[in-house]
Amino acid sequence: MASIRDVAVRAGVGIGTVSRTLNNSGYVSEETRLRIMKAVEEIGYKPSAIATNMVKKRTGIIGVMVPNQEHPFFAKIMKHMEIELYKQGYKCLICNTLDIVNRQKSFIDMLDSRAVDGIISCVDELPDFSNHSRGAIVSFDRNSEAGVPIVRSEHEMGGRLVAELFIKKGCKRVCQFTAGLDKKRTANIRHEVMKEVLEEAGVEVISIITAWDALSYSYNKDMVHKYWDIIENVDGIMTTDIGALSCLSVAQQKGLSIPDDLCIVAYDGTEITELSYPELTVVQQDCAEIARKCVENVLKMVDGEKVPELELIPVKLIERGTT
Repeated sequence: MASIRDVAVRAGVGIGTVSRTLNNSGYVSEETRLRIMKAVEEIGYKPSAIATNMVKKRTGIIGVMVPNQEHPFFAKIMKHMEIELYKQGYKCLICNTLDIVNRQKSFIDMLDSRAVDGIISCVDELPDFSNHSRGAIVSFDRNSEAGVPIVRSEHEMGGRLVAELFIKKGCKRVCQFTAGLDKKRTANIRHEVMKEVLEEAGVEVISIITAWDALSYSYNKDMVHKYWDIIENVDGIMTTDIGALSCLSVAQQKGLSIPDDLCIVAYDGTEITELSYPELTVVQQDCAEIARKCVENVLKMVDGEKVPELELIPVKLIERGTT
């Protein structure tokens, strides 16, 4: 394997000159730089990522915290974040926080100790920063008392799109599954907006409160059975992809005709919503753009640049067979 010494010999310069050229860390004449880059290409030299990061005083790693990577929405977000980080020459260190004590704090400690260059947080709670230097942290879909920059979907648009669709379909009594109205979870904005728009149009809205960490398929299906006496008496329902699939499955088992008896809208719009019959109508979050913006902002912060306090990513309504 070719070494930096081999490059220096081939180009007829010192090792230090090669190092300055490859790391862009000092003056090198244009003639010398071109000679060095030609030598690099001819002998196939590949700089050590570890050595390069040591020079830059970086690890080349960004930590990503999610509640549960088995959940289809977070799985999709993580996939795109890893792709975007790879494009920028970074690696991704992922952790699940659900049911793991102090996982968030341990990641913040890694940032303090420079084991990672930055963190993208997709979880509810960030530790108290009073004893931390904080560094480069971007939050996805969560407000933080610590003033961490946020990237999120435009849930105001999402809630309005759902409400307007229910009104167009003639719904008179609508149900929504929500994890409450905690302001830290900005996704809850969709529930507030949908309720407001529907009630202004004279449509009754019933909110069923679920656990904030209701991420499993079994939990969502159990909730549908538990509140079936409410669901069977509404003509529209909005919930997450998993919740919507559960509603569709149980409703069909109970003999309801979809969408004639019940309109169902899924919020997230991952690929699993295309696997049912009929396929689910969705409000789709743009996971690729969310990931790109999160990565862009956290890397800007690593470089010491300022980023906006809030970035909004548009959503879109895709009408399918359940409305």
